[in-house]
Amino acid sequence: MNATNPIIIDGQTYDRYSMTLAVSGRYTAPDQPDASVVLTLTPTRFEGDQIEQAAESRTVLFGSLAVADDDARTAVAEVQAALQKFILAKGL
Repeated sequence: MNATNPIIIDGQTYDRYSMTLAVSGRYTAPDQPDASVVLTLTPTRFEGDQIEQAAESRTVLFGSLAVADDDARTAVAEVQAALQKFILAKGL
């Protein structure tokens, strides 16, 4: 993932993120999907062929879409749509 604004740590520029994403989808009613999300972004850079990750990371966490902002709700909807396409493609 590309960083919108590269991060400089100890004089080194980190222009990418390595990410860990956990999404737990559930329904609160038949027509009301909800989700809990944890997104951890670790600043990452390349020095030649070597990858370097910063010790610190940024975490986005929410337990319900009701407390998420519009950008987060849009991102979750897009992830859910991609997973729905996968489920249909695999006949699950």
